[in-house]
Order: sequence, then C-alpha cells, then structure tokens
Amino acid sequence: MTRRAATIEVDERLLDALGRAAADDGVDPDDLLEEALRRYFGLRGLAVLEELAEQRPGPDLSDEEAMQLAVAEVRAVRARRRQAS
Repeated sequence: MTRRAATIEVDERLLDALGRAAADDGVDPDDLLEEALRRYFGLRGLAVLEELAEQRPGPDLSDEEAMQLAVAEVRAVRARRRQAS
C-alpha cells in the first residue's frame, strides 16, 4: 500500500481528542486517523474499501461477526465522546 502525506485543517478539539485516544490505545495518531477513515467509508459500503480490504490481510469474519464488531466500535467511540464532553 502506498502512503501519501496530506494536510488538513481540523478543529483543535478533534485533534486533542485524537491525541488522547491514540495515547489511550497506544497507537500512532496517524494510524488511528487512517483507521477511522477506513471505518467511516467501510460503514457506508463503498467499493473502494473492498479493494483495500483485499490488499490488507485481516481476520476472516462472518457478516454477523463483522456487524457485531462494527457496533461495538461505534458504541466505544460514542462512550469516549460522552466522556470527553
């Protein structure tokens, strides 16, 4: 997978939250942001991410397992948002 630098303007509070979440999870903020974008587009069923998924090794999940994982992740994000506000 080829990576390319990008410059974006983001609300300061979002950047702070990104830094805190990355520190809490022990991951690089860039990786966390990339994963968030993958999930955002993946939840919308975009074909472009199907292509990425084929290139990126990952666990073989049934549709039901994948949906359970997605729901759990959404709930975790919402809980973090509630705690941050």
